[in-house]
Amino acid sequence: MEPFQKKVPVLHNVNVAPGYFKMGVAFPELGRIALPGQFVMVRVPDGRIPLLRRPFSILRQIVKDDEICGFELLYRVVGKGTGALSKLKGGDTLDVLGPLGNGFSCQDGIRSAFLVAGGIGITPLYYLAHFLCHQKKVRPSVFVGGKSASDILCREELNDISAQIRITTEDGSLGEKGIITSLVKKTIHADGKPDIIYACGPTPMLCTISKIAADHNIGCQVSLETVMACGFGACLGCAVENARSRGRYLHVCTDGPVFDSRAVIIRS
Repeated sequence: MEPFQKKVPVLHNVNVAPGYFKMGVAFPELGRIALPGQFVMVRVPDGRIPLLRRPFSILRQIVKDDEICGFELLYRVVGKGTGALSKLKGGDTLDVLGPLGNGFSCQDGIRSAFLVAGGIGITPLYYLAHFLCHQKKVRPSVFVGGKSASDILCREELNDISAQIRITTEDGSLGEKGIITSLVKKTIHADGKPDIIYACGPTPMLCTISKIAADHNIGCQVSLETVMACGFGACLGCAVENARSRGRYLHVCTDGPVFDSRAVIIRS
């Protein structure tokens, strides 16, 4: 299906933690068909910021009176583009293109799943957790890591749709002190391995999770975060090495952003 491109109204734009915002967008056509792991390219249509769109994973569908009326984004302010985005208010207009890319694959027969997020990487995994719980009747175990407590997002929302939530912070301000990949490895050794691992976060985290999955013969899907200018594979800015065909590349925007961890070479 071809993606939609439309200027649509912002429903809300709320500061939920230092540097992090949740934005609701009124776009029912897109909200109805977007899958966990897919993304949108957005632009503030006021001419005051760079023209290139910014990619954002979809956090969840927005439902009102049993009807899907839009979707919600979770984003971190890191530069001029996201800074301008954070200043939008309900009723302002946003230029949206999507849904784009390939999302997570959830095959029948999955009985257990680990969802591993680093910081803002919780965004597509929250949508996936909701899908697994309500569509596949699987409550995943969710692992979330960050530098400090302010980087651990969506904790309350995850309580109702997950089997357990395990947290690490590098400064020890919330959960266990350390990094999330160490906790994943420890949990596998103590409780056994899941049927599948889904992960999104910084590249070093994804590299380690991919190795853990390979060492324990666990299927693993990773959502890659990369610089992206077009969303259609034209700019070639999001190329990653193809592990199954050396010397060839895959594009995160069109072949991903979700990949089987064995299909790409992730360099930390």
